[in-house]
Amino acid sequence: MDAIRRCLCGWTITLAALAVTGAVFAQPEPPQRQGFEERVKAIASSFKSNPSLKKVPQTQLENLMNFMVGNMLFILNHEMAHVIINDFHLPVLGQEEDAADDFAIVTSLRSGTDFSHHVLEEAAKGWFLSELRDRDDKVAIFYFSDHRLDLQRAYRIVCLMVGSDPVKFKEFADSMKLPEPRQEACKDDYEKAVSGWDTLLKPFERGPVQPKIKIDVTYGGGKEEYDLFARGFRSVRLLDVVAARLANELVWPLPFALEMQTCGSDNATWSESTRKLTLCYELAHDFAELYRAYGTAWADSRNRKSNGK
Repeated sequence: MDAIRRCLCGWTITLAALAVTGAVFAQPEPPQRQGFEERVKAIASSFKSNPSLKKVPQTQLENLMNFMVGNMLFILNHEMAHVIINDFHLPVLGQEEDAADDFAIVTSLRSGTDFSHHVLEEAAKGWFLSELRDRDDKVAIFYFSDHRLDLQRAYRIVCLMVGSDPVKFKEFADSMKLPEPRQEACKDDYEKAVSGWDTLLKPFERGPVQPKIKIDVTYGGGKEEYDLFARGFRSVRLLDVVAARLANELVWPLPFALEMQTCGSDNATWSESTRKLTLCYELAHDFAELYRAYGTAWADSRNRKSNGK
């Protein structure tokens, strides 16, 4: 589980339309994406039927659901970046894990919706909370890992956000204590990340008359304590939204599948032999526990600091 949190076996948002003219992902949002935020709110309300959550305020349930969805989507996009790099034989300068993080962040930012931006903030929060939990649990830091440290990954999200729009995301960057000089330099970071991915993916953009790849989507049954998560993600249709975007935007060399399952561990895996990417309900459960243990207190402490208290 610590390995999963550190490698991020992914984290944020559906593959969304990139707004730059001629760039990959420049097409309109598919119908499945419409109403996504409303579905998240609806499933949060349905959690009231669970006896253990009956007395939890609606606002807290929505915050919990947004946190889980944000981080699971980030994981899915991060993992899909690895699949894209492999399937299209893309060159990578630097660590592939860093490139996959940038892919997840940039696709979220370029969607241009307040909801997608909010979910991206939740993904950054997830890294901050993961670092806090590891510190409390005295988890060893592996400086030789091929992944950045949790706080570095959190601040990479913050940096690319404020780099994409210094006005819109300044308050968020300030609340995360990203220094002003670094905020100004983040514009270059964002432009390089966008340019790099646009350039690499442009040759594989799907034209309007080209057939779409078949992407099978499966929501496995949740077992015992994970049934609530299974029903929630099936109602939100998280995988369907991502599959529609992936099929719409790129000319894939081979079909593949997306699934959510009870796996026996909190993980996210890609199988080259079956061409299937699996997100485990246990991972969603871990995010829920992370938020329950640290989310509210962490948010309150940030608000106090922002207000100078």
